[in-house]
Amino acid sequence: MTTRIGEAPASGSLEVASEVGDGGAERTRAERRRARIRATIADAALRLFMSRGYDATTVEDVAAAVDLSPRTVFRYFPFKEDMLREAVHFELTELIAALRERPAHEHPADALGRAMVHMWSNLEKDPEEVRTLLRLISELPRMRGLLVEASRSGQNVLAEALAFRLGRPATDLSTQVATGCALAALNIVMEAWATMPAGTDLAPLITSAMAALKAGPLSPGC
Repeated sequence: MTTRIGEAPASGSLEVASEVGDGGAERTRAERRRARIRATIADAALRLFMSRGYDATTVEDVAAAVDLSPRTVFRYFPFKEDMLREAVHFELTELIAALRERPAHEHPADALGRAMVHMWSNLEKDPEEVRTLLRLISELPRMRGLLVEASRSGQNVLAEALAFRLGRPATDLSTQVATGCALAALNIVMEAWATMPAGTDLAPLITSAMAALKAGPLSPGC
């Protein structure tokens, strides 16, 4: 069934709404609405990429799937790559949020691994859809570049979340190196898992990868 989220207002109307009344409430409602529309478009695009292939999917296809005009979709995502970038960024944001919820006494590697497992266990997407998406990314060089770009953009935020566990500033070179190693390990695990037989459990692979880092770069004071 087609998801109807409504045509976006004419250019500028969302911005005008944010300036009237009390200001704050209207602005917050407009921002939430834009975020919902953006997430709906990105989710529909991902499903089409996985079912039809990235190159075979057009912006018009995505627009039809969410009952919007292509012009409105372009306003939110000027390029198809932006839709995939949105999904990768969201997953990293979810991981960081889960990490911040872990007990302060946990070892950094354990906390990161358990945050990843927790996020994975609560993921709404079907695991096979995620595997298909990962294979799609691995088969398209420019998509792999997006994954690297998303990891880099989230590295500083993840470094801040790990800093207090490591006992050193987020800007410290060793913290940045440790964070980079952690992200690289998670990317390697996800790529390897995508090529394994259907039904392979991801959680033990994550735990194993974090154990490999525990005595090294993710060791406090190392």
